[in-house]
Amino acid sequence: MKRWLRAAIPFAALTALITGTLIVHAVETPDDDDPAYLTPRPDQGISGGTLAERLRARGITVDRVTSTDAALDTIRTDAVTVFVATPDLADLPRLRTLPPGSTVVAVNPSASALLRSGWPAEVSRTYWNTTVADPICGDPIATGAGPAAVRKTEYLTTRGTVCYNGAVATFPVDYHTVTIVGSPDPFRDDRIAEHGNAALAVGLLAGHDRVVWIDVHERDRPSPSPTPTTTPPTVDPGGTQPWTPTPGGSDPYDQWDQGDGEPGGGGPGRPGGGGNGDGDGGQQAGSGSQDDPLLQNLPPALIATLILLALILLALAAAAARRLGTPVAEPLPSKVPAHETMLGHARLYQRARAREASLDILRANARRTLTAHLGLPPHADSEQIAAHAGLPVRYVRDVLDGDAPDSNADLVESATLLQRLVRDVTTPQPGTTEGEQS
Repeated sequence: MKRWLRAAIPFAALTALITGTLIVHAVETPDDDDPAYLTPRPDQGISGGTLAERLRARGITVDRVTSTDAALDTIRTDAVTVFVATPDLADLPRLRTLPPGSTVVAVNPSASALLRSGWPAEVSRTYWNTTVADPICGDPIATGAGPAAVRKTEYLTTRGTVCYNGAVATFPVDYHTVTIVGSPDPFRDDRIAEHGNAALAVGLLAGHDRVVWIDVHERDRPSPSPTPTTTPPTVDPGGTQPWTPTPGGSDPYDQWDQGDGEPGGGGPGRPGGGGNGDGDGGQQAGSGSQDDPLLQNLPPALIATLILLALILLALAAAAARRLGTPVAEPLPSKVPAHETMLGHARLYQRARAREASLDILRANARRTLTAHLGLPPHADSEQIAAHAGLPVRYVRDVLDGDAPDSNADLVESATLLQRLVRDVTTPQPGTTEGEQS
């Protein structure tokens, strides 16, 4: 039982360490449903009040709305920048009806949110924590900001451009442009002053003189409106009538695509299309989600550390367990005097505080000596020994079958009684021969 505990305790410690790490990480990670998360109101924590103040300082109007429908009601026909702080909770399909020239900036959308939105992008890889990355692209906003803490989620897109190793992707959707950012750090009050976060966040949202900030912290129920068509909208020249989709219109973003394929039809640059125009892009874009197991969502350094800890604890468990089978008798490499062996065993029992086991060995040896001297079978009980030795049964039973010692003093007293009992039985009485005593 003790050997099993020695092998199990290291694995229990490793499990507790991993569980504790996951719990702490979950507690420290802000949730979308937290009212303070990326709200334009001042909070100096996980909110975006500092970003909103910097935008206002540049003469940009920041309007906070609490639903996707409210955002569309306030936009009308002018091109604006729509900041979606919680894309997993917002009604992203409704944003496809934005006025021409508008910009959408979404913060760390998940794979399900991208699938629901219909945008030509998907999650390529996620990391345990946000890390700093270089732009590695020609986008003027990214190159002007320099290194920024955006690499928590990487994306693949079938059109547009990507920066920061895929952590920032920009692509056209109908008549407007969408930018997805792989981490909320550049927009948070407690992270905006680090690296190039402020320049990147302000640059992404400063494309128009008005920012509509969608501050949603609970599921924004989808609108019952029909799905918009894929043809681009037109605007009434007078600017007073609502704009509606016009069939047969030209796509102003054909310059991004360099092809005429429909979504899923294999045109280059289209969702489902490929750069070679033969319809293979859909398979290329879809490979990220198919080859994205759970282990790929963890950083390689963490996986290597956990594997190393597991190997160390496994080695410690094997060393602590020593023997996994029954003991095997082996010849001693050299002769050891009996008294040294006895003292060595005694010290081991003393170190282990095995008082009961030590007394059991002494009692078994005394019983074996008594039964052999009295001519009794080895399994004779205390009553038989007492009857043949002519001693009180209670006395013999207390000495041979008494309670376990609670202290070293009790062990010494019990051993003394055993020694006295054996001496009294095996030593011939005065005036008798050894044969008569037996």
